[in-house]
Amino acid sequence: MTDRDDRPLTPATFHILLSLAHGPAHGYHIKRMVEERTSGRVRLGAGTLYAGIQRMTKDRLIEETDPPREGDVEPGSRWRFYAISAHGRGVLEREVERLEADLEAARLAMASLPPVRRHA
Repeated sequence: MTDRDDRPLTPATFHILLSLAHGPAHGYHIKRMVEERTSGRVRLGAGTLYAGIQRMTKDRLIEETDPPREGDVEPGSRWRFYAISAHGRGVLEREVERLEADLEAARLAMASLPPVRRHA
């Protein structure tokens, strides 16, 4: 594990890993999954997506893989498919634990705030 593994993930990295937790996918499919899962609140532009994929491959969070045997892939397709690695899964699991702890702390802090007065 490196120091980088202990830092919070960027939203793009988090959503790419989360998408690949469902199975191998190509870049455009990852982009669509993120937009669908977040109801369009997170949109990965091509530069962000493919730079992220390149960095995540270098960091061993994901790996290029063969296309699935079934699905919407045409023979000879130039699409590259990616899968989450064992290392990437561990990083994603730690990030989810970190986010859960942050959310719990936020809920506790919000519960201790006095009620907001609404002016009529």
